[in-house]
Amino acid sequence: MQVNIILLAAGKGQRFQSSSPNKIGCATIKQLARINDKPLIVHSIDKLQPLLKNAYVHNFFVTLGANKNAIQTVLPQDISVIASQHWAEGMGHTLAESVHSIKATSSHVLVALADQALITTEHYQELLSASKELPNKIIATLCEGQLMAPAIFPEKYFPLLVKIQGDKGAGKLLLQHAKKADAITCEDAKIDIDTFSDLERVRQHLEYALQDNQQSSL
Repeated sequence: MQVNIILLAAGKGQRFQSSSPNKIGCATIKQLARINDKPLIVHSIDKLQPLLKNAYVHNFFVTLGANKNAIQTVLPQDISVIASQHWAEGMGHTLAESVHSIKATSSHVLVALADQALITTEHYQELLSASKELPNKIIATLCEGQLMAPAIFPEKYFPLLVKIQGDKGAGKLLLQHAKKADAITCEDAKIDIDTFSDLERVRQHLEYALQDNQQSSL
């Protein structure tokens, strides 16, 4: 089993840009918005990097498109970047390009989204552990009765993934193959950062969680 991780972070984030109170510079680039005093993209990477400790996890890729040069400057040096050529056509095209780039060295691919800032390392690890036990099945996240990313796809689904188009990502594929998938519940998966208000809610959520952890350790 050889799993490669893809973190999709290629979108322009137009809703975030239009909702941001600061219209100057990097403050309007969603991937660079600050979460826990670090860029959102780095926050998401930090949640995924511990998975590389698993012997069967091979590599970690971040797919960039819009604002690629600005975002790449904040990435850890050991992160491999996939440059999406068709990011403007939607997440589906970005996902298809990404899977095409790494399919030759993968038996499975874990697809994660940079703006799902509340997904924990523990949830990612649960997905990986389930995939190791059920290597022929899609392992998806279940939230409010819906299958969604983050999700792990075995290589038999790669031919379908590389044909995805538009802006819906892998959602349609997950729906079509729901009976062949296993799922792990994560209510925080429904929270992604599309607007500045979303960012504020995520910041507040993480602050409350930190306070709870500090109080429980006293």
